[in-house]
Amino acid sequence: MSDFVIEAAGLRKEFGQAVAVDDVSFTLSRGQSLAVVGESGSGKTTVARMLVGLETPTGGSLGVCGRPRRGGRVSSAERRRRAREIQIVFQDPYSSLDKLQRIGDVVETSLALHFPLTPAERRRRALELLEAVGLAERHASMLPRQLSGGQRQRVAIARAIAVEPEVLVLDEAVAALDVSIQAQILNLLADIRERSGISYVFISHDLAVVHQISDIAVVMSGGRIVERGDTRDLLRDPQEEYTQALRAAVPRPGWKPSRRQRA
Repeated sequence: MSDFVIEAAGLRKEFGQAVAVDDVSFTLSRGQSLAVVGESGSGKTTVARMLVGLETPTGGSLGVCGRPRRGGRVSSAERRRRAREIQIVFQDPYSSLDKLQRIGDVVETSLALHFPLTPAERRRRALELLEAVGLAERHASMLPRQLSGGQRQRVAIARAIAVEPEVLVLDEAVAALDVSIQAQILNLLADIRERSGISYVFISHDLAVVHQISDIAVVMSGGRIVERGDTRDLLRDPQEEYTQALRAAVPRPGWKPSRRQRA
């Protein structure tokens, strides 16, 4: 079995005449965390969507967990198999959760699709997963609107890890959260990775976040990878002007936002 859980070679994605991703290649090892960094429009989210099958590559090849991913219609059994290989957590957890479904049922539905558990076993496992992401049993009976943004993101993570995937893609998963809540979610993700050995693909525009969560990083601009390497080395001594500009945008210790003057 390959040590790589993701192997992308020459990925390309076109939308009509527009090229969103052009000749993107990278690998991800088991238990490793990869950051894909870039500004809005860099192509990073399109890469994420290709990884989980929400977009079909126009060109190149993609392998997940040692199996090639090809476009076209697939059976329900194949969809379930792919879901056990790779899951995604989106930036906005509220839009990805059923607003009328209680939190415990959100996780139980995911379990029911993939494991032959009795109702009692599903309920017990769902509560264990909620506890694992820092939520209490009382949250299981709540609706998404009754939770904070950070709590909803914890639910989305619990639902994703319920199927025990090899890879978890996090598409700007902490971007909409307050800084203190971001830190909590990042610590949670680090704990999950340490316990389970899961691999992460962390899509972000924020180099400060990337520094905390990833081992290696690729920097994208205009649909192409412009720099790659060990995250610490890349942040300490970026070689490309684009990466240098991204790093310069990270607030330094002691930085205070200036108040905008009224016109």
